[in-house]
Amino acid sequence: MVSLLKSDLQSIRDSVALVGRLSDGLVRLGPLHLGLDGVLSWIPGLGELYSGAAAGFIIVQGVRARVPLATLVLAAALMGGRTLITAIPLAGAAAADLLTAHRWSARLIVAAIDRRIAAGGGKTARASGWRPAFA
Repeated sequence: MVSLLKSDLQSIRDSVALVGRLSDGLVRLGPLHLGLDGVLSWIPGLGELYSGAAAGFIIVQGVRARVPLATLVLAAALMGGRTLITAIPLAGAAAADLLTAHRWSARLIVAAIDRRIAAGGGKTARASGWRPAFA
């Protein structure tokens, strides 16, 4: 099994956090957060397509970072449920605006990656045997 470098884990972490923010955190209106996911949920088909693609990206990145299975299952359930809600005409799109499942799921994955980085779960460049060309 190939071990990830700490920089790889950080890169995965940053990309998951970005998708979470883009999906559900571009605009904040009091306690409500609105992002691409909420806006696109009003366009039939496009909202589900974006939601599914963003969810798939977050889960795949979690798998790449070797996030615990329980965390991946919870994140997938949150995002899957949110995507299914949009199938309800009008009320589904409104409910989807309130459920920031991508942001919640991204936070779960990011927290798991942070714990892995803090525990030394990723090798540093020197520990992996890599040496810069100028060393």
